[in-house]
Amino acid sequence: MSDRACDPSSPGDGRYVDRETGELRTEQLVRRGLFHWLYNAPTGRRVRPLLLHSRLLHSALGWYADQPGSRRWIPGFVRAARVNVAESERPPACYPTFNDFFARRLDPRARPLDPDPATLVSPGDGKLLVLPEVGPRSLLSLKGVTCGLAELLADPSLASRYAGGAAAVLRLYLGDYHRLHFPTGGLPRAPRRVPGRFYSVSPFPGNNLNFYGRNQRAVTLLESDGFGLLAFVDVGGFLISSIRHCFTPGRPVRKGEEKSFFAFGGSTLVLVAERGRVRWDDDLVAASAGGLETYVKLGTRIGRIP
Repeated sequence: MSDRACDPSSPGDGRYVDRETGELRTEQLVRRGLFHWLYNAPTGRRVRPLLLHSRLLHSALGWYADQPGSRRWIPGFVRAARVNVAESERPPACYPTFNDFFARRLDPRARPLDPDPATLVSPGDGKLLVLPEVGPRSLLSLKGVTCGLAELLADPSLASRYAGGAAAVLRLYLGDYHRLHFPTGGLPRAPRRVPGRFYSVSPFPGNNLNFYGRNQRAVTLLESDGFGLLAFVDVGGFLISSIRHCFTPGRPVRKGEEKSFFAFGGSTLVLVAERGRVRWDDDLVAASAGGLETYVKLGTRIGRIP
């Protein structure tokens, strides 16, 4: 393995571990076209602020994705993103808008839930990177992007509570299931919206901007069953229209209940735990130490009470 692949802070080349098979795979990253032009070409870098900072553009696209005419996008999206429609709750033709399909639910039988109360399960489908301990200055260094906890949480006082704790980053790609669930039961607090930009969250060459601390996001705290106070940070990405929550603050939730979903766009969830509260599974720690994400599915175990 090359030195770059062994560096957990490198941007990565799209390689990840398929947890079910143990195989090393390569994500179909966009190395040419729009993203390559925006992040690497001189003209693209000049135009990029107009696209990535424009709330009007993202609002307009989000609005159209909620209109009946947007359903014409669905067949092409299924092919391009290689969506496994066999796992969906309904066939693609049954969704009235593109956003309805993008935020589709899965057939409940497709994602069995690990029932052990001492385990923490994956909150969704996606590529997972774990950090057994947050850095010495309360920094997260992930895929070439460094972000302080105070930046991520947009709350210095809250960040001090998680210094020396553990963190996990679940990155959802376009074809993934875009709903997130609670990885354990507990009592959720009201989500706090943090305004921001719309940078891409994909780790392609040239994308080393601190999108964790600069993108639009929402912070939700969960007084969990056995894992202390967990912080969930839903981070929006390029062309995202909104982060929508599915729970009632102050009402207890069970493990596996829906937490939120992303409407149209790449997206990321950062999960932060207090010191000594979570022990990530060994295979995830080993892959992450080598700079590799692991593809995990909703409901499978990712950690446990130490």
